[in-house]
Amino acid sequence: MRILCILIGLGLLVLCLGFALRLPWALSLWPWEDGKLSYLFIAAICAGIALPVLWIGLTEEYAAIRAGALDFAMTYAGLLATLVITYPAVQEWIAPPLAMGLCAASLILNLGLYAWSRNLPFKYDQPIPALLRFSFGLFFLALVVVGISLVLRLPHIFPWPLKPQTSIVFGWIYLGAAVYFLYGLIYPVWGNVKGQLAGFLAYDLLLIWPFIQHLTNTVKPEHQLSLFVYLSVLIYSAMLAIYYLFIHRESRLFSSKVNL
Repeated sequence: MRILCILIGLGLLVLCLGFALRLPWALSLWPWEDGKLSYLFIAAICAGIALPVLWIGLTEEYAAIRAGALDFAMTYAGLLATLVITYPAVQEWIAPPLAMGLCAASLILNLGLYAWSRNLPFKYDQPIPALLRFSFGLFFLALVVVGISLVLRLPHIFPWPLKPQTSIVFGWIYLGAAVYFLYGLIYPVWGNVKGQLAGFLAYDLLLIWPFIQHLTNTVKPEHQLSLFVYLSVLIYSAMLAIYYLFIHRESRLFSSKVNL
């Protein structure tokens, strides 16, 4: 399992690089043509998944698999339900049978991973500080609100215009991430949270500078408010992750023991 996690994490980093640089082989994996910022968002998601997977593999904190498995199960269950409900319309975007098969297989795989890891104890079982619990609560609420809005294809939710199908996919990704952070609230121990913070930091660092450039160069007036809010969350979460993963002595990323 250790080697498998490390290989998957490295593979996701390669995928992140492909989408960030808009390499043809990576873009061919996305079902439809999209914009530069959407591809960058996908790259950030890949990085945000890769870092927790790598951390799990390197530290052998396999109990942390549960949060990620529930995250993906939520995302793929939502996508599968959307495909079934909107079957006639989605034929314009993708091949529904193939997409349904992939979503169903991913859902079953992640439920299996959750079942496998369900009773594993956390190695890092010390409680996290109140500031992190409060922040995770805010992240959860924000992800639920934004995720539902994107699935419903409400306008001006993202800092740039989204295609309808992209909005739905991103929405379910956000709702899956909401489950991820909710699990961090339900089990607020370092073994559950360190990987989440590492993933959030990777996601933040990939997006902060491009969003600043977007703010000063190309953002449309109707998307300015969402960009300000999004950028504020990115900066706050990055500062939070940097402090607890690299500065706070008792919770550094690869510390062998946590004492709070």
